[in-house]
Amino acid sequence: MPPGRSPFLLTALTASHLPMIAALEEVVFPEPMSLNALREVYERPNARFVGYLDGEAVAAYFGFEVTGPTAHVVANVTNPAYRRRGLGGRILSEAEPLARSLGARWYLGEVRLSNIAQRRVLSRIGWREVAVCPAFFGNGEDAYIVMKILPSPAGGR
Repeated sequence: MPPGRSPFLLTALTASHLPMIAALEEVVFPEPMSLNALREVYERPNARFVGYLDGEAVAAYFGFEVTGPTAHVVANVTNPAYRRRGLGGRILSEAEPLARSLGARWYLGEVRLSNIAQRRVLSRIGWREVAVCPAFFGNGEDAYIVMKILPSPAGGR
């Protein structure tokens, strides 16, 4: 979606958003993170959760944790009521400067082989499927390990 044509602005999510995030996890993922698991990640010093809000509703969110040069994806979810607006890919791209500011040089994550929609979104914004991890998920489904090298800040390396 071109800049200026969306009512959504990237914002840092707070602990008060975690119950809504957990509810979205329940709707979207076959193996959702529990509210307690989300809280545990949220409280880590190098974890960030950002989102697009529509009033009080979370339209989309992205959580990641930076360890060394890696920003590991916790989750990238678009609320089903807000799909097909480009929010899933846009939030990943808009969060790149934040990840870089925390020392990350690349994003790294896992995506179910069956999640064709997410794989298409990631491919469109420059992510690459770099390996298959057999039986990664609890139900035995394989995952693609996906990554994206983050652009260097202006004037930097």
